Amino acid sequence: MRWITYLLIPLALVAFVTGCSGGTVAPPTSSIAVPVTSAAAPTATPVPTATPVPTATPVPTATPVPTVAPAPTATPVPTATPTTAPAPTAVPSGSGAEILYLSGGRLQALNPRSKALRTLADGVRAFAATPDGQRLALVRGLNSATELWLINRDGSGLTQLTRNDRAESEPNWAPDGQSLVYSAAATAPPFPPDYQSWSLWCATAEVRLYAMGNQSEVTLGAGCQPAYGPDGRRILFASPPTSVSPGFAFPGALNAIRMVNRQGQNGWSVARSDAGGDLEALVVYAPAWAPTGGQLAYQRFLGYQALVDITLTELSSSYERKPVPLAVGAGWFLPPLYRPDGRQLALVGYNFGDARGFSGYDIWSVAILDLERPSQTQLPSATLDLGATEFTALSGATAAAWSPDGGMLALVLPAGWRPGLSSMEPAFPDPGPAELWLWRPGTPPDTKLAEQLDFGSPLLWLP
Repeated sequence: MRWITYLLIPLALVAFVTGCSGGTVAPPTSSIAVPVTSAAAPTATPVPTATPVPTATPVPTATPVPTVAPAPTATPVPTATPTTAPAPTAVPSGSGAEILYLSGGRLQALNPRSKALRTLADGVRAFAATPDGQRLALVRGLNSATELWLINRDGSGLTQLTRNDRAESEPNWAPDGQSLVYSAAATAPPFPPDYQSWSLWCATAEVRLYAMGNQSEVTLGAGCQPAYGPDGRRILFASPPTSVSPGFAFPGALNAIRMVNRQGQNGWSVARSDAGGDLEALVVYAPAWAPTGGQLAYQRFLGYQALVDITLTELSSSYERKPVPLAVGAGWFLPPLYRPDGRQLALVGYNFGDARGFSGYDIWSVAILDLERPSQTQLPSATLDLGATEFTALSGATAAAWSPDGGMLALVLPAGWRPGLSSMEPAFPDPGPAELWLWRPGTPPDTKLAEQLDFGSPLLWLP
């Protein structure tokens, strides 16, 4: 009877995950749809508006012994030369919150209440705001010619920061707004991303810090996807894969989520891909800090299993290596997005090897995790206890951003999206223009704010 058990487990998993990804990493002969979901998903309820109760910062019993990184070298950057932004509109006094997005490469700022729209700069690929929302770091240019620029919230003072032969990307500000970290690689990061393209790109990347005071760059280490900690002293990033995966011809295994100080020193691995057991993975990537700084979340790519390219979203203490699985998903995921109070997490995923043969927007989705309710799910090898429960999910979203009060999200959805569309039938197979919608998790998105967004446009909701 044991062979019957071995047959039933993968069949049960396939039924459990119907509708999500198969794998381009090692395609099966079957094309069975396989979604992966958390157990015991609750019925939709509105996002709580009660006063947030932040998660207590863990107090470590023992601080890991760090390994000292090689002393970084500072590279002077030529004096920044201001240039003029394309006809910005000044921010009216008391104008309130704005949602930033890209349309035709132009950085747009939209007030969701008054619908006032401003253009801040053109030729933009990515952007990040200081915590007070008054200055923006921009990535401008094409391919290997992308550089970092600075602009004020009102559209004034467009200034180039970096000039080098690398492609800058993924800027992230220090809490005091006096420095920022970013990736510098041979080419711009791939979009849409997947396991192979990300591994090849991150293998050429390094993490740098730009100091606003003396206009200098410091290399912190090899890797990508840096994130400044809320305390302003610690920086996370994904180290590049260093080993060739079995069956592949590129380095796509054995890396870590590294933590260093602002000088690139006292580094240690807060998460490793070779964790062993059910958590053994090809790579770990996309780290994000919890609002308190006591915890972090990141993605763990397990690879192709039972018709699915499986990714675990994990949480760990930022003081000791204590991984806790939060959710199981199919495909490749962007960095987790904490709600401002830290009680929920938004996950945007790209199901790059979808077994149904879908493409375009149809293999994107966003899910909301409730971090205060544990659950269980089934992996091919074992039952897995999760530290969260999937609250709700929505197909077709390529980007999300929490409102400053955490009550709703802005979403990038395909042009022509409407509530009630089936996720089991292809509707938006092409990566065409997108729309900006408001979503209060627990109910369908009901307010469309803008059209003609770029495919893959990032989002930022500023106070």
